[in-house]
Amino acid sequence: MNLNLITPQKSEIAFKSFTFPDGQPHIKLESIPTTTKHVHILTRLSTMNDVFLCLAAKNALDYAGVETVDVTISYLMAARMDRVMTQGEPFSLKIVADILNAGQFRKVHIFDPHSDVATALIHRSMAISNLTLVKKAMEAFSSLTNKDYYLVSPDSGALKKVYKIAEAIGAERVAECIKFRDVKTGQLSGFKTFEEDFGQRPCFIIDDICDGGGTFAGLAALLKSRNAGKVILIVSHGIFSRGLSIEGVDYVVSTNSFKEFSETPSSVRIFPVESVL
Repeated sequence: MNLNLITPQKSEIAFKSFTFPDGQPHIKLESIPTTTKHVHILTRLSTMNDVFLCLAAKNALDYAGVETVDVTISYLMAARMDRVMTQGEPFSLKIVADILNAGQFRKVHIFDPHSDVATALIHRSMAISNLTLVKKAMEAFSSLTNKDYYLVSPDSGALKKVYKIAEAIGAERVAECIKFRDVKTGQLSGFKTFEEDFGQRPCFIIDDICDGGGTFAGLAALLKSRNAGKVILIVSHGIFSRGLSIEGVDYVVSTNSFKEFSETPSSVRIFPVESVL
């Protein structure tokens, strides 16, 4: 059976979740057949409340006599804090990993985690590739992919993933970009690519997370200064803290892995995360 904490109406196990006046999140499972031996939880961990609710659901299932519980995490909070960058900062991902490990899930599946550190820290975990999302994006923009196009890696960290995707979908051109960031302030100071002329070909930037969009605005400007055609951004996790419009980016493709979207402009396509897992 499944317990869908992202889309309750799709959950085979009915539940109610709410927050007590003191701020404590709470969940009550409405009906669990006594014959249920295994449950799969689908959840997003965007906040610590989400983390607590996921562990509370696992605990409730344990008390109900369910023998094994797996979890699929659409978004893993603190995934970007996968090391201590400067003195005085916490190793936030390890904190979240230790909490999840306390839940003793049989398996943990994580959709497109930021790095391999997540699966190294979280017991019995494995990453789910963003390949299905990229394929869906390519189908949505088939009028552009019928032409010669580039897959663009925004930085060295994403390059390995982008090459794997290129091999899987038969893309012939991959452009590597480099971004320069001040470690102490987090401010971006510039971008570089080895391609001199994109020849008006469409460019698909592929990455795991879009937060404020500054990285991709800078990349789009760089690509178009090198004669790129349409610039399409494909990100697994859309935070979009500064809105869905990113300067220089013609189209955006993402999922609801991090949050729900009530309305989106025609230039933005949001896929339900269940459809890309």
